[in-house]
Amino acid sequence: MANMLLLDPVHMTAQEIEVNNTVTLIQDTDAGSFDTAGRQAQGGAGGGGMLLMLLMLFLLMMLFMRPRQDKEGEKFRNSLQREQDVVTSSGIFGKIKDIDEISVILEVAQGMRIKVDKRYINPVPVPQPAKPEKKRKKKDPSKDEKA
Repeated sequence: MANMLLLDPVHMTAQEIEVNNTVTLIQDTDAGSFDTAGRQAQGGAGGGGMLLMLLMLFLLMMLFMRPRQDKEGEKFRNSLQREQDVVTSSGIFGKIKDIDEISVILEVAQGMRIKVDKRYINPVPVPQPAKPEKKRKKKDPSKDEKA
């Protein structure tokens, strides 16, 4: 009899149990079975090819899904000045108090300053005027009936 540790990740518990039967997962290749050895050789080569295909698929996805540099955003970030009102990409509004090559110090409230990476600074959005709704003509029920 052998003891085995049974893990339950849902309840975060471990329990030691006794096992009467054991299963061997290693196959004896010295038995001289040509068919078994041939299948193992094919499986090994196919597994490597599959791994290579998955790796190439992953690289292609990374190539096509990489973020493209926003030229207007870079131009804006290079022209930042002190006392300019900005907003971070997480939605924090503030006024620039100091500028570094890679970071900006924002004053978000009187006396409260935070240091933010320059890449996450955006211009304050300008509210767009609302489009006027088209007036719908209400039909007069008395005009519908023509006699």
